[in-house]
Amino acid sequence: MAFPRLPARLLAALPDAVTAGVFLTLWIAPLRFGDGGVRTAMLVMLVEFVLIHAAMFLGTRVLSARTPARRIVLLLVFAGFYGMFIAAWSVVFRAWWPLLAFAWLLLGKAAIAADPGRSETERLRRMQSDQLLATLAYLAGAFATTLVPLPRLGIGADVVPQLGLPGGGLWVEQPHTVIAFGALYFGLLAWSKWRDWQLPLPSPRQGGA
Repeated sequence: MAFPRLPARLLAALPDAVTAGVFLTLWIAPLRFGDGGVRTAMLVMLVEFVLIHAAMFLGTRVLSARTPARRIVLLLVFAGFYGMFIAAWSVVFRAWWPLLAFAWLLLGKAAIAADPGRSETERLRRMQSDQLLATLAYLAGAFATTLVPLPRLGIGADVVPQLGLPGGGLWVEQPHTVIAFGALYFGLLAWSKWRDWQLPLPSPRQGGA
């Protein structure tokens, strides 16, 4: 497969790169986006967990559908089903931004499907590779940032009470861990899409969905 053109690589990598930049900014200056910025980033990681699961449907069903109309219907069903989970979080937190985060992260997952320079088989293989890489990166990042000591940077112990984090647990007591997790995770995804990394996978089957 020819190396993708610059615009296609940029389109694929941009959403994750921007997200990684936001997490890095929060790691250095946690109040840069207000006292709710870190709390928002924490929930973004929860939304991403839902989307990793959702990407299995997106990659294997939506892209393999035979007609554009069928793809649109499947995508709407997908968005509605998983959007219900995000809507529930919006109600709990009395905010609309989880839905915006869902749409933004979904853009990062689906951008590769819009690349006209790839065949359908190549796009499906790329999405499956991205899905597996995201799953491995998320699990590895969750464990690594829990076990490996990380610098707090701007999220010192004196700043944590100002962040308004509810509940308990490592992410609440040491929020720099989840912010570092997000910066590294989305940074890796952006770099992999920019460099067009693909894991060795068997050729996907074009389904009759």
